[in-house]
Order: sequence, then C-alpha cells, then structure tokens
Amino acid sequence: MMYRVDEEPGSKGKGGQPPTAKAGPLPPTKTASSQPRRGGEAQPVVETVIACPINETLVLLLGAGPLMSGAQPVLLNGDPTLPGKVPIVSWPLVDNKGHATHGFVALVFTGPLKGERLNSLTFRAQGRAVSYRVSPDLMRPAALAGALGDLAGPGMPAVVDAIVGMLSQGPMSRRKLAAMTSFVEAGAQADGFIEIIGAFEDGDVYLQGWSQEMTPGISRVLIAGATPQIAECTAAAFDRQDLNNKGKGFAAILVAPEAIDPFGMQRLYFRCRDGWRYADVYELRLLASPRETPGYARAILPKVRGSAEVVVRLRQAAYRYEGLDTVSSLALPVRMAIDHALRTEQGGLLISGWFLDPDNRVQEIKLRRRQTSVDLKPAWSRIDRPDVSRAFDGKAPFLSQLDPDRHSHGFVAFIPDFDPDGNAPVYIEFVIPNSPPAYMPVVPKRVTYRDAVARQLKSISARAVSMSEIVERHLIPLVTTAATKSAGIETIEHVGVAASAAADTTLVIGLDEQTTDVASLVALLALDAQIRIAPIVLAGPERTIVELRGEVRRLAQFYGLSVDLVAVSGFTDVFDALIVGAGAAKSDRVVLFSGALVPSERGWFGRLRADHIERDASAIVSPALIYEDESIRWAGYRLSADESGLQLGGLAENYVGYPAATLDTIVSASTPVANLECCILSKSAIAAMEQDGYGYLGNREKGLDLALRLSKAGLKAFWLPGVRVLGAEAPADGMNAWEVHARNIDRAVFNARWAETITTMAQAEAA
Repeated sequence: MMYRVDEEPGSKGKGGQPPTAKAGPLPPTKTASSQPRRGGEAQPVVETVIACPINETLVLLLGAGPLMSGAQPVLLNGDPTLPGKVPIVSWPLVDNKGHATHGFVALVFTGPLKGERLNSLTFRAQGRAVSYRVSPDLMRPAALAGALGDLAGPGMPAVVDAIVGMLSQGPMSRRKLAAMTSFVEAGAQADGFIEIIGAFEDGDVYLQGWSQEMTPGISRVLIAGATPQIAECTAAAFDRQDLNNKGKGFAAILVAPEAIDPFGMQRLYFRCRDGWRYADVYELRLLASPRETPGYARAILPKVRGSAEVVVRLRQAAYRYEGLDTVSSLALPVRMAIDHALRTEQGGLLISGWFLDPDNRVQEIKLRRRQTSVDLKPAWSRIDRPDVSRAFDGKAPFLSQLDPDRHSHGFVAFIPDFDPDGNAPVYIEFVIPNSPPAYMPVVPKRVTYRDAVARQLKSISARAVSMSEIVERHLIPLVTTAATKSAGIETIEHVGVAASAAADTTLVIGLDEQTTDVASLVALLALDAQIRIAPIVLAGPERTIVELRGEVRRLAQFYGLSVDLVAVSGFTDVFDALIVGAGAAKSDRVVLFSGALVPSERGWFGRLRADHIERDASAIVSPALIYEDESIRWAGYRLSADESGLQLGGLAENYVGYPAATLDTIVSASTPVANLECCILSKSAIAAMEQDGYGYLGNREKGLDLALRLSKAGLKAFWLPGVRVLGAEAPADGMNAWEVHARNIDRAVFNARWAETITTMAQAEAA
C-alpha cells in the first residue's frame, strides 16, 4: 500500500478532512447499499476496515467479521490477478451486534499493487467470501493500539503478542520497530527501574535494576528511546533486601543486530506471564564505560540466580576486556609481547611479537576488535627467537627448563581489512580452559604499506629459514591488498618567464625524496635550445619543492625558463609526481622525464616531439636508456615465455647489458609497453588512466603497471633507438638482502595482477 510523503496517517488524503471520531469500539459499518435490486434480490453488505500504514508496503487492518485466524487467502482491490495470503489474529467480540462475531487484525503486504492504493480486499474464510472496504481515514499505530484495547478487552495481551509476531517477520526497520513499540506500550504496565547501564565494546549492553515480574532466562525485549530496537535479553535475578519482598533485582545482557546506544535508552519492554511490562531508566542511573562495565557484572555475579546458560553468559560478560594487560600477571607459564602492530591504509594489520607457552595451556589466541575476531594460531607464521628462551629459562613462572632445541616463539601475521576505521580498541584474548580469559592490549601504529613491509623485513634476518614463508603468506598479500589514493596537486607556483603561446609540448620532470642535484639537472636541460622555449613542470613531494624553490627561481630567471613548481599531495613515488605534473601542464602533449635521468645529448627533446607528431595521438614513444658505461639499460620489451631474471610476467627486456653501439643499426620499433621514466604522450591519455588501488614497494614494477594500463586503454607504444638518455640503476648484486626480498614481493604482486593479460597479449601477437 503506497502512501505519498505528504499523506500522513490520521488524514483523509488529498483534499479530505481529518477524522474527528474518538478511538473506541468499532462496530461493523455497512458501506454498500442494502436496497433490493431488480428481481427483489438485496445487494451484499460490504464492511469497512481501518488502515494503519506500517511502512511503504505493509498496512495493518482492524475490522470485525466472522472467526478468522492464521494465514488467510485474500484478493487485493478485488483483482483476481492479485491473490495472496495475509496473517490474521481474531478474538470474540464482547458486544457482537449484527452478524460480526469477532474482531480481527490483519497484516497486508501491498507490494503487488505497485504503487496503487489499497481500497478493498476480499477474504475467503470458511468457504465463503467476505469483502471489506478500506477506510480512507488512516490511523497511526498508537491510535490503532488505543482502539484495539477497547475492542480486545482481556484478550489484549494475546492480540499484542500476535501483532508483534507478525511485525517481527521479514526485514526489520525503524518504522516497524516504532509500530511494535506502540502496540506493546498500549497495554504495558510499569514494573521497576533500570539503575545501571553499562556499554561493551561489541555494542551490547549490561543492565542492572529491579523488577517485580521479570522472568530470569533468555527472551526478546523492546528498547524504547532515541532509536527503538528489538534485542535478545539474557537476564538473571538476585535478592534485594531493600525491596521488602516486593520485587527482585535483575542483571541482564542485551544484544541487538545493531549496536545499542546506552545513552539513548529510556525504557525496556519485556513479556511476563500476564502481558507486557516495562522498566523505566532511573533518572539518576549510572552509565558505565566499556572499561568499567565488566567490574559491575563481576560484583553481582556471586548473587545471581538463573539457568546454567544464563549464568555462563553473565560470567563471560564479567570477564571481558577492560583495557589492561592481564597476561603478564598470570600464574600460569604463559607470556606474550608485541614487537610492532602496524595498520596499513586499507585497515590491514601486520602484527609481530613472541608468545611463550611451553605447556600448551592456551587453547585459542584471538585478535579482536568489537565484533570482529580472528584466530591467530592458524593465521600466523612462527619465527625462531632464542633470545626469548634465554630470557625466561628457569625463571618464574617457567621453573621447568625450556626445550633447548625449540625456539619458535616469535610470530608474524597479516590480517587484511581488520581495522577499517581505526577507532576501536584492538586486543588479544587468550582462551584458557577452566580459567577466565586473559588479555593483551594492542596499539596499532598507522603507517604506509611500504613502511610496514620495510620494518618487517628489517626486523628479521633476511636469511632466516622462515623468511620465505613470511614473504609468501603475509607480505605479498599485504602489498596486493594495499590500495593507495590518487595523488593530487597541493600547490602550484610559477617562476621564470611566461610560457610561449606557440609551445605545444611540456617537459614534466618528476622528483622523489631521493632525487639529488636537481639544480644541476635543470641547468643541463636549459643548455638545449628546444627545451628553453618549452614550458617546464617540476613536480615532487612538498618538502622537496620547498627546498628547491629558491634555486629553481634563480635558474629560471637566468636561463629564461618557464617553470611551474607543483607540490604533490598523497605522494608515494616518482610516478605520482609525473602523473600529477602532467595534469598541471597547459599543453596536450607532454614529455615525462624522471629526475633520476640525465640527457646524453642535445636535441633529444625535439626528436621525441617530432616522432610523436608523425604518429597519431594514441601513440606513446620512449627513448633508449643507457648506463654510464655505455651499455644498454632499456631498449623496449618483447613478449616472452623465458623464465630469465629479466623477465616479468612474460615481458622480457631487449639488449640489456649490450654495448650502446648495438642500437646504431636498429630502427624504431613497437614495444608491448612503454617506459614511463622517459616518454612522450598525450596528456588526455594520462588523465583517463585510473591511479587507485595499485601498491608496489619499488618503482620498477609500478612503472610497468602504469604502462600496461595505458596499453590496455589502447595506446600504441614505440621506442626510438636513436634517442638516448642516461639512467643509472642499482645493480641487483649491490642490493642488500631485504631489498632483494622487496623486489621479489613486487615481482609476485605484478605477476598476479598482469600475467593473464600479458599471456593474452602474447597469444594475440602469435596469431
């Protein structure tokens, strides 16, 4: 049954007058004519029912008629194509005037009407059809509950229970809960007060107070307040001498599908033997924080009475986490320490430390936050920590000598998406049979995924036996799930002369925090006449740009350069600088140039520009990169199944290590992907490229990743052997051990992302 937003219950609809009749007993109303038809046959009598909208597709109807109960077949608006069944509860009328013997309430789903108003319905009860007209006067749940109380009389509690049962079916919403509360409130009696409200980290609530009729056990209750809620209540009773045998105390745990707001609670409705009752929140109630609440539950625990299940639940609540380290005070030979807990950008948690339990007393170790829990034992990798063995051997409570051949006390675990918002306490819970749980606080430090991996690699011997497992199980997934935000422009400052209006190509120089001697690079570039007349964008992290501002301004004025200094926000690497810098260029054609490169000769910029002009805008062209010893560093890629060390996911590098003279007889050629360290392309192609969601530890695979996305978007890549730029790179044999692991991680991440795409490219080329 669809009601317009401007059509409130209690109104007659557009242009109608609000009803003035008071809520009360509603005898059946004859709405159809009872005059004889032709032939002397009287028209059938059609009764009227009152409608109470619950939400957009549910309406509660109140009426009178014959005995009907359970699910009854019905036709909506008399349309035989819209059959259905509706749940009905009925009760005998005390004053059954006319042929109506019972009152009834029916919950009708009006979705099949597809927005049409419900005007009538026909029940097929006891083998005959009973038709009803729906009154246009809409009624709110509270008003309908008042009318229902007069009609149902002593049967009101059972009718309310049935209505609550109807509304409990299907998805819950605030409007349904508000309606349920209205019906419960209509017949509920006051019974006691809530004196203590305690919040737990998981969103459930501890209550303590007194009542006369609350029954110990597990039941369903309604919470009235700022946000009505339905909750499961686990309640136990205890004696209260101050009540003079007129009531008893209760301690209860409330659990709801959504977190309960302890500050907004006003009243608790609960079902007793003779109907619904409520306990109001005492005006001077005590509100306990998550750190204080378990103490109140523990204090009352020796006094409570209830079933074994109820007492167990209260005991679990009494020994919840209170923000303290209780592992260090255990009399058992069990200890733990956290070396680091690192929270990465997407909420993943990399945790490392050691755990000593030589007698296997601990059954489970859970990493927890609110309602999230992860069993650490299956998730972690163990590391040898002989230093832990030496520190505790023979010392209390480890009086027995530790196994001299077993030192695997350390652990590392990466839990993805564990702490998405970073605003809830994180802790470790120890489950120990026949003992209360013990807890270890964990305080994650926010770091970048790169910093997390670097710290973990440097904290363990790179040649440790367990290192390969840590890389495979934890560090590769960490980098794979890392999703970096797009870098952006923090500030732009122009120095030097105004750019020439005829300039159609911008030189974008990308800097990172390791770039050195930028002033010398700018001066060297300025010796090329073709570069002096081109707009230049110098982009990098804000700190680097600030440090260079004065020197670059002096050089720009001296050489007559037009330079835009772009400070990059969200900076990660040189490719962020190049992409953001290209976005700040005023021309559509840009040359990307890493600040780690050096031009080998004059004229390289003009030759790149000329070659790109000869091709269409969907081309990207890169020069060859040469080492300082005149050997080849990069001369395009080829698709290959070769498993050599130069191969990445099926991409092999051409001529690496060959003398630069090898290129003298080679002509320009296509390549599967370009080299973004130095290339020329259309600015619009970069703008269309997505930058989010691709994490790498180094620049090599990050650049390949970006270049592959450009190729996948349709850009044709070429390389020019006649245009050469000097570019040094740390040789693999000069890297330390953890840098080797970092490169292997990047290679694994790249292959996982692109191996299938590259295989498809190779198959297409072979065909």
